[in-house]
Amino acid sequence: MTAARELGVDPARSVAVEDAVSGVASAHAGGFWVVGVDRGADAEALRAAGADQVVSDLSELPPPA
Repeated sequence: MTAARELGVDPARSVAVEDAVSGVASAHAGGFWVVGVDRGADAEALRAAGADQVVSDLSELPPPA
């Protein structure tokens, strides 16, 4: 959130990428669209913490439009 604020970017128009449940929860609470990166068997925990999308590798994300 600090970086978004310093850049003057609205978190609601930004993406946070996190692999920790606590990071996902924090980004979600900050109003970001959150991608959770599942490094093991945490996909459900990441979703429960507020991840909007869960991937196992960033290559699963679509290219920018």
